[in-house]
Amino acid sequence: MTNDPFSAAASLDELLTQTQQALSSMRSRAAEQPDGDPGRLLRAEGSAAAGQVRAVVVQGGRLESVTVDPQLAEAGMEVVCGHVVVAVNAALADLDAQVSASARADVDALAARLGGLQEQSVRQMELFSRAMEDVVARLNRGGDVGARADR
Repeated sequence: MTNDPFSAAASLDELLTQTQQALSSMRSRAAEQPDGDPGRLLRAEGSAAAGQVRAVVVQGGRLESVTVDPQLAEAGMEVVCGHVVVAVNAALADLDAQVSASARADVDALAARLGGLQEQSVRQMELFSRAMEDVVARLNRGGDVGARADR
């Protein structure tokens, strides 16, 4: 690190810019539309009736697929529909847990980064303050020299 006040200020500005970029990246991931790249979307599966009904949901709360074992049709439409609801709700609960875990990980990463930013910004401001004190001291010494030359 340097004692140059302009370098210290530039470093602090760079740190703030990096943090803003991290926040922006996190916001864009959180706001990603369900029509985004399917490979990047979170997905979850739920099942009911001992696996005879399966539902797959993707990030954004969209139902991707429902699979019903044809043998379950003998139980009647009302029973099948009840199992579909259970399977979809299980998939949505799993997806919610995945999204929450992902958000927690992002928040934890951001918190760690901000903690480092705070420490680094304190160091940068200390350097900036010392540099400004040096400038003032030099100006005062220069003023003293100029005053003696006038005598």
